[in-house]
Amino acid sequence: MKETILIERPIPGLAVVKLNRYEQDNAYDDEMVCTLITAFDDLMEDDSLKLIWLTAVGENFCRGPDIEWVRRRQHSGRAEHQQDAEQLSRLFQTLYEFPIPIMVTVRGMANAAAVGVLCCCDIVLAAERAHFTITETRHGQVPALQSPYLVKTLGERATRYYSLSAESMDAYTATRLGLVNKIVPENELDSMADLLIQRMLSRKGLSLRQTKAMISLSANEPFDESLVETLIDCSTDIRLSQSIDADTTV
Repeated sequence: MKETILIERPIPGLAVVKLNRYEQDNAYDDEMVCTLITAFDDLMEDDSLKLIWLTAVGENFCRGPDIEWVRRRQHSGRAEHQQDAEQLSRLFQTLYEFPIPIMVTVRGMANAAAVGVLCCCDIVLAAERAHFTITETRHGQVPALQSPYLVKTLGERATRYYSLSAESMDAYTATRLGLVNKIVPENELDSMADLLIQRMLSRKGLSLRQTKAMISLSANEPFDESLVETLIDCSTDIRLSQSIDADTTV
């Protein structure tokens, strides 16, 4: 049986996670969601990792939910639907709270929950022809589970428009709204990813993890004396635990 998720360790400090249902344009089902959660749970335990690269095999990042899975679930009861929702919610939370930076490269389509996945990751690189669609209302569904992450990334106004209209965003619109960080020609996407990988792997792992943690705290906690003290403690601990690099290259 073909694996729906591939994990590769090409060089020290890097793990590559690949969606591998390319015959179905990497459409997700319950098995794929659970496998992805397990993969990230396992990677979380590896202290040697500095970066996760999430990508997909084939021409499309993710078409959205697998139509055969949707059809099978039409005759399921509340318990099965709730289990699916809980698993997808856990995937978003796992990615959003993941302690190691996650970089994503996107070609072709990124639909439905795939947009939420991108919102939960740290760096998103997209090919020029990539497009992004919150498709749920086209099928009588609701993008409930990803809504908090959409609002955090796109803002409330844009989330309302693109969720209610189910209009596709091209890569340039997605960049303007904050979903995508950089757009490159498709044949240069992997080269741009390699450049960022080299840059981040040259950094200290603890510095990357703590930077991500402090950004998350700053984004989600009240800006009060408690937060300021936490940030001061973090800065102090890092300075004490590691010598400051002489390299000041930007």
